[in-house]
Amino acid sequence: MTSLGAREQHGAAVVTPPDAGERAASPARTIFLAFVASRLVVLAAALVAENLVVRNPRLTSGDVSPILRSLTSWDGWWYLGIARDGYHVAPQAAAFHDYVFPPLFPALLRVISAPVPGLVGPLSVVLANGLFLVGLFLLYRLTCRVLDPGRAVRSCVLLCLFPFSAVFSMAYTESLFLVLMVGSLLAAERGQAPRSAILAALAGATRLVGVLLVLPLGLILWQRLADRRRLMWLAVVPVGALLFVLYVAGLTGHLTGLLEAQAAWGRSGLTPGPADGDAIAKASPLGVALVLTFFCYVFLFVFFRTDRIPVAYALLAAVLLLVPVLSGSLDSIGRYGMIAFPFVWALAGRGSRAMRYGWPVVSTLLLGGFSLLFFSGWYYP
Repeated sequence: MTSLGAREQHGAAVVTPPDAGERAASPARTIFLAFVASRLVVLAAALVAENLVVRNPRLTSGDVSPILRSLTSWDGWWYLGIARDGYHVAPQAAAFHDYVFPPLFPALLRVISAPVPGLVGPLSVVLANGLFLVGLFLLYRLTCRVLDPGRAVRSCVLLCLFPFSAVFSMAYTESLFLVLMVGSLLAAERGQAPRSAILAALAGATRLVGVLLVLPLGLILWQRLADRRRLMWLAVVPVGALLFVLYVAGLTGHLTGLLEAQAAWGRSGLTPGPADGDAIAKASPLGVALVLTFFCYVFLFVFFRTDRIPVAYALLAAVLLLVPVLSGSLDSIGRYGMIAFPFVWALAGRGSRAMRYGWPVVSTLLLGGFSLLFFSGWYYP
């Protein structure tokens, strides 16, 4: 029989099952279509925000071109500035220093834009979206290994449609961090300690929270390695973040330079920060929305045990969720919880008709709404 469908055999039509390549193409096609559809929602929100909605006059952008004005806003302004000009000792805005932002994403952007420096804005968006697509396929492979292929496809689709997933299309670090984090965990599941540790170290140079990957990686490698002496590779994990801390120390002249710069941004523990007081305890409609978002993530832990999500991944979700809480500000709780992809696993495991079919619709509407608020400057991504 051929793989072209059916042919006559002994007078009867025989339908040929799809070969392995055809079976593999279906999940890839589904994930790619979800990626395209979700990015169109983000694009539409940017168009509406730039043409039909009153924009917050305080919102800055790294590129003033249409669409890019939205996709390089908020922290994108800082990342593009670092990519163009490097770090500065002096504050770049009020008391804010640009060296609170780790270097790997702007460094990568600087390299790829070197031949065409004037295109750093569009290249940042292309880079973010391309990395997000890579991250989705890596997540599919990891989920197939840890859970099952059906959950893997649903998880990737739901991550595309996640209410805060506009940041994966912005000049932000989330896409690069997703690739490095998932790649590191996938390598650990395969027992590849050196590759896992190096990718995690790069994740730490992308976002300092990457150093916390040492915890789930340690649990996974402990189970996967025949020679546990190879666990010593975990000592490499903090290197990326540590080198950046030392670089900032050299830039500022003291070891606490990075911590002091973060404090100026309001990251100073469980009390209101000195920059704008936008901390956990601040009561406002925005503050209420942030707290509700946090508790929505916490509620999803209910399903981790019933879904048999391994302890290492439950730990990953817990530590990523705790980071903004311990920083004293819930501003970024939406995207912190989003990169903690085991929460998406929990959502993808719900089998009721309302969740299976209703949540993607609700999530898409929320994606459009939050994207509109991000791009118009009224909600922090």
